[in-house]
Amino acid sequence: MRSPHVLWAVVPVAAFLSTPFLPFVNGPHLWFGIPSVLAWCLLWTAGTTAALVLVEHFTHHTDDDENDREANDSHEEAVA
Repeated sequence: MRSPHVLWAVVPVAAFLSTPFLPFVNGPHLWFGIPSVLAWCLLWTAGTTAALVLVEHFTHHTDDDENDREANDSHEEAVA
């Protein structure tokens, strides 16, 4: 089952996909001296990184599963 925190990753994807449909982004505007589309994409590139950090932070990692796999692998090697 997927964690609901994965939905954090949907926000930047939606922002990127909505770029051509947003009139305040897709126009002859300058933001910080660069075209608004470029500034929007730079903003959401950083937003993508932040969203992935949030997903990684809230994802529950269990070390027990990894230890069990290592034990099974070493047991299989010993049997073979």
